[in-house]
Amino acid sequence: MAVVATLWALLAASQAPAAPLTQPADRLTWLSRRGIELLKQKKYEEAEKIFDEALRISPNRYLNLYNMACAKARLGRTQDALGYLERAASEGFTDFIHIQKDEDLASLRRLPRYEALMGRKDELQRQDAQRIVAFLKHELGQGYLFEIDTEHKLIFATNTDAPTLAELKRRLVMQATSLWEQVFENRPDQYISMVLPSAVDYRQIVSRPGVGGFYDHENRRLIAQRLGQVMQHEFTHALHNSDLDWLEQEHAAWVQEGLATLFESGRFEGQRLSPADSYRLGAVQEAARKGRLIPFTRLFAMDPKAFTANAVVNLTYGQAGSLMLYLHEQGLLRNFYETYKQGYAAEKTGRAALERVTGRKLAEVEREWKEWMLRRAPPPLDTGPQGAILGARFGEANDGLRIDYLLPLGPAQRAGLKAGDIVVGVDGEDVRDANSLMPLLSEHAPGDRVTVKVRRGEAYVSVVVRLGRRDAVEGRPASRQ
Repeated sequence: MAVVATLWALLAASQAPAAPLTQPADRLTWLSRRGIELLKQKKYEEAEKIFDEALRISPNRYLNLYNMACAKARLGRTQDALGYLERAASEGFTDFIHIQKDEDLASLRRLPRYEALMGRKDELQRQDAQRIVAFLKHELGQGYLFEIDTEHKLIFATNTDAPTLAELKRRLVMQATSLWEQVFENRPDQYISMVLPSAVDYRQIVSRPGVGGFYDHENRRLIAQRLGQVMQHEFTHALHNSDLDWLEQEHAAWVQEGLATLFESGRFEGQRLSPADSYRLGAVQEAARKGRLIPFTRLFAMDPKAFTANAVVNLTYGQAGSLMLYLHEQGLLRNFYETYKQGYAAEKTGRAALERVTGRKLAEVEREWKEWMLRRAPPPLDTGPQGAILGARFGEANDGLRIDYLLPLGPAQRAGLKAGDIVVGVDGEDVRDANSLMPLLSEHAPGDRVTVKVRRGEAYVSVVVRLGRRDAVEGRPASRQ
């Protein structure tokens, strides 16, 4: 969730009129909304007239073309309906799952012309992907790489170099494959845009402090401030929502964010993304000891706005993610998810599914989860006063950890690392943020040697660093080099 500024408003609404908000544009907005209301009221002839006027103002707006097709089909004007449906698909309405399930179009389904349109799905979706890339190029400008992955239905717009884009693609494919094996069933049927902007562009796009990224399923667009755990979290949302497209379900906030939090801290073991405790676990444990946990009955009933409120976000995400990890370690995660989907029409919070797969009442599950959760060791946020350190202070770039300062004569400086280097890996593992770096460093003792991979300008350098002990490294930060 995020409050968006001008640039992202454009990215999320590429079907908006090209002209400024003049009287015709205001009229167009009203007509589009009024036409949908009339369709819902089954006033198809009135809807047809409304959409006819809307399309005279803006002939290529695909939502109005599609809705006109629905009105025509309901009125028995099948050939006209097919003409509008074909135009809608050509202009960018490529949600073929919706087309197949929409009862308004039932009268068209056995017609050869309809079948021919459905047979062009891949072609039309590729055409729409090219249109999206052209739009993103126009809005984002210079310094970006753009690519369409037709095999996996991904569109990339990244303010990175080519090796970073290649690594991002590789990890996303591994993540998707792993999550299909562990949780989800259905694969994305439409292209998903992956936007990794520059720091300047991200600040223009997202105005809410502390928001590292979000996924907008209506437009199939993901934006992340940086690689690493933010990207893994948001891409899980994309896969989850794509799994639900065929079911027309909108899962409870705790289920959506719980699954994304479950995998955000995960590390790859070979090709498998193994779930792990979130960096939020420490805050959840502290709340438990102070009696401030959110009761499951309240957590499960929260709408997305309440769930993501700043005052509770660490607890809501942390508790939901921890409960999902509890189910995973009990071997019940996929069973819960499938049970929830099957019973969604009758019970949308997930409580019934949880009670069914555990064989316990919610209060009992909550008590057992709490005892289990309190026994776990939170991912370290630092290595402690006598722990191993690199001797560098970091800022964050979109592709890794930027070295802002080097401690004079510290381990990193002695090894030849420089201010401005971007750390992207440690000992062969992808490391793009502090929440990924600290657990890795905590596995080492002072004196251990680690291989740090950095991007230095356009080159990549691997440097062996002998780790120091925090309380033994003295001196102020060196000047920026």
